[in-house]
Order: sequence, then structure tokens, then C-alpha cells
Amino acid sequence: MRGTLSVVLLALAVAALVPSLGIAQYTPEWHVGDWWIVKTWQPRSMSQRGDWGWEYRRYDVAGVEKVGKNDCYVIEIRGSGRPNIEHDGTAGAALYVRTDNWLVVRTEAAHYYDGKRLSPYVYNYPRGLFGPFISEPRLPRFPLQLMNPDTVFKRERRDGCYADLREISRPADPALVTRLLAEGDTAGSLVIRPKGAVYDVRSELAGEHDPDSPTGRKNITQSRQFWSDDLPWRIYEERVGYNGSYGGRIVTERSWLVAFGQREK
Repeated sequence: MRGTLSVVLLALAVAALVPSLGIAQYTPEWHVGDWWIVKTWQPRSMSQRGDWGWEYRRYDVAGVEKVGKNDCYVIEIRGSGRPNIEHDGTAGAALYVRTDNWLVVRTEAAHYYDGKRLSPYVYNYPRGLFGPFISEPRLPRFPLQLMNPDTVFKRERRDGCYADLREISRPADPALVTRLLAEGDTAGSLVIRPKGAVYDVRSELAGEHDPDSPTGRKNITQSRQFWSDDLPWRIYEERVGYNGSYGGRIVTERSWLVAFGQREK
């Protein structure tokens, strides 16, 4: 009982301190013209899991447009196997991110036929995209709820499905941040180091429970991210699968922020 009381008192003390530090309402800051480049270490194909390689993606804040009644940042995405991705050239995809809560409510993907570029494929998500799902931006719920003691999985309705989700945010361990960023340095594309406070965000999806599991735990898909209050995008993300039955951990993707700036007008 005494140990439980101590934990509760510590959580209350941190909750009281966090607003005074100015981090309780953390959200990234985006402006039209901002850009950043992310490199991702991932399998080259789903059928060849042992063959990994680098993919570079450039994100440009191209403007602000309406989707329904909501103002949205338009984030254009260009991909390449090269560290330097120029702004010139046609974007392969675009995200429409609400300016008030950072939910992605629309995505666009390039559409080609017979060598000609046609109108893009457009997908709308009135409820917004959230959770650690593959092929999604996996943005956290902004503003971050740092040190929120409610860490129970909750069933939430997404567009097209229900999912058991939770998100846990807290100040990051500096030693862990230093180690993870150092692991991303390669010749020609060093990882960006943050100068501000860094936040550790774990977005998790609970899978089905195996009744024969010796541990009694569910499988979990996790996106673990680190955000800094002086940078426009997460400085690191890893997607991990946890096998609840046997305690296995498999990393399926890792990405690092390698460049950012403001496009000249």
C-alpha cells in the first residue's frame, strides 16, 4: 500500500511540475515552407525479410487547405534511395493534417496509367489516423499527455475498424536518446541531434490473446518515437512487434531525422 501511495504521489508531483516547464501541451510547430528528410532502415520487400536497405523520404509543408470545415497542413512526400532529395519534382504522396489536433484526415497517392500521371488516389479519414499501423504516418495524439497515469488499452473506433490502443508519453532518457541517435549515423547522412527537450512516445496496439500462452500476455505492435521541441519531426522511430506468448521482440523498421530547413521563397 505504501509503495502504491508513493507512485501516486510521484505521478501527481510530476503532473504539477510539467505545466510549469511548458511541456504539458507539446505539439510540433509547422510553417509553410518547412521541410525535413527522414532515412528509414527497412526490408526491401515483404518477401525478403533478410534483405534490408535505406529509404529516404522528404516532407514539405506545401500549404494549408480545407478538408471539410477543417484547416489542414498539406505535407508532400517524395521518396528516394539517395540522401539528397530535391524539392523539385512531383510528390509521390501527400498528407492532410488538421492544424488543430494533428490528425491525418486525408491521404493522396500518385496514380499512373500507361506512363501518364492521372488524378491521385484520394482516401478520406473523418476520424483521423492514429495508432501504430503499417503504411500510416503514426503521428502521436497531440498535444502529448506527458506522464498520464492512465495506460490501459482502450477499444477505439477508427474508420473501418476497431482497435485496442494506448499511448504513453514521458520525458526521454538522455542516455537512451544518445545511443539510439548514434546508431543511425552513417557516412553521408549523420542524424540530427536535438537541442531542446526530448519526449518518448509509445503508441501501442494490442493483438489477440493466445489462450495457450505460457505468459498470459497479448501480442503488441508498438511504434516508439522521440520528439524534440526544437525540431519539426520525430528524431527517431522504431516499429516493434512483441510476441506475448514467448516474450520475443522483433524490430521491423527504424528511422532517423537527417535534415530539415525552410524553403526559400
